[in-house]
Amino acid sequence: MDVDEEAPRSKARSAKRKRVNSVPSKGVSSRAVARSTKTSNTPIGSAAKKRKVLSSTVTEDESSATRVFALWRQDNHYYSGVVHSLSSTAPPRYLIHFDDGTEDVVEITKMRLCKLMKDDQVILVPGKQKAVVVDVSRFDSDRVVTVEIDNGEELDQLEIDAGDIKIASRTLASVWNNRTLVAEEVCPIVRPNALKNSPSPSKLTLGSAGSLKSVRRVLVKTGFVVTMSPKNAHWEKTKGKVMQAIKGSGGIVIDNWTDIFAMDGTYSQGGKRWVVRYEDIGCTVRHDIEQVFLLSDDCNTKPKYLIALALGIPCLDYNWILDTVGGRQEQDWQQYLLPAGSCEYLNARVSQFVDLDWGNSSEHLHAITENKVASKVFTVKRILCISPEYVPVAKARKNTSEVEKAKEASRMVPLIILTMGASSVEAVPEAKYASSKDLSEYDYVVVKDSGDIGRVASGANCVPFGWVKDCLIAGRLLPQPDD
Repeated sequence: MDVDEEAPRSKARSAKRKRVNSVPSKGVSSRAVARSTKTSNTPIGSAAKKRKVLSSTVTEDESSATRVFALWRQDNHYYSGVVHSLSSTAPPRYLIHFDDGTEDVVEITKMRLCKLMKDDQVILVPGKQKAVVVDVSRFDSDRVVTVEIDNGEELDQLEIDAGDIKIASRTLASVWNNRTLVAEEVCPIVRPNALKNSPSPSKLTLGSAGSLKSVRRVLVKTGFVVTMSPKNAHWEKTKGKVMQAIKGSGGIVIDNWTDIFAMDGTYSQGGKRWVVRYEDIGCTVRHDIEQVFLLSDDCNTKPKYLIALALGIPCLDYNWILDTVGGRQEQDWQQYLLPAGSCEYLNARVSQFVDLDWGNSSEHLHAITENKVASKVFTVKRILCISPEYVPVAKARKNTSEVEKAKEASRMVPLIILTMGASSVEAVPEAKYASSKDLSEYDYVVVKDSGDIGRVASGANCVPFGWVKDCLIAGRLLPQPDD
């Protein structure tokens, strides 16, 4: 495995943030979000209202209709609108008239009551500016909320119409369960079957607008792990340029994934056995980081890169941040995705498998182990790693000798395997220190090289780490190599 070069230590931002105590009127702030071209005058409807008994050709008073945040499938975000009519009953689907003038048929499980609450995480439209709701006193009367945008050095507050807000799917799935709906609670504008299904128009220029953030703070609350491929002969110069761009744009440099993700195992057998479990992984975010990326010049097999792949964290070409700074606005990171790597078994370079909405919700980071997009090829597997170099060194015993630095990459192997979804990973220098004497009880026994397989007791499902890396890059379990 490639050995990671030592990265410069990051420093916490020391600038004191200004806080805005007063809320400006609509349109006063230069950061105000542009209004949508069509805004409904429908006030919030109660989810518990009963539908009136009317003929199929008579429309109800629109003021009694249920307002919702509903899924727009083309970009996987939720937008405000009003329930227009029932489209089908099994399962219940409704025609939603969104506040921006578009419409779509949405299943009830993809709808939530249009009720914003304090501390809700939202995204302003157009663009990707994230904000937090701080005041909902005008929501019931005017469908207006006050949101707070943290630009690092100051907090901006804006009054925003519900139509200028979208909700990330991950956020809604995690914290909007108290705003779900059942069919008996939904009151459409017209009775069921009053309208036939109609084709859905495209969403209006969503995501195409430039960022609202200033250039200097365009990547505030964004953390970066930086690594360079072994082929880069001038990696120090390149990395220095990237680090400067990160700090100059408000981003935060993260030295190692273990700085924000706790993966602390336990020692036994006099330090000869180290065990860690998947549930031990925890997010220990610092500096209010809300999203993270890995930056590199090319795909590689260093621990930083492999752990990012395993967790589903996008690995981007470092030119993304240079283009973001040079272009004076955040660029779409999807265009800068690096390959996952070269898979020896497939004899091909393989693309990454990531959530294209990554970073639009802090839940991506705080609930990193619940990322369903990452392949997790070792899910519920119990794995034993056998090598003196695979046993992590206790923090109190770490030293900075060149020999120890060279071994550090190998000591990350158990953590790489853990982030691939293994329920438990055990690292020992020799098989005799394993917690189970019968090695067949482990789903896999990982050794450094194919030549080490013969030194492991018969009956064990023994594989070299090269096969593990191939599976990670391919995103699936591959046929095991011949002994």
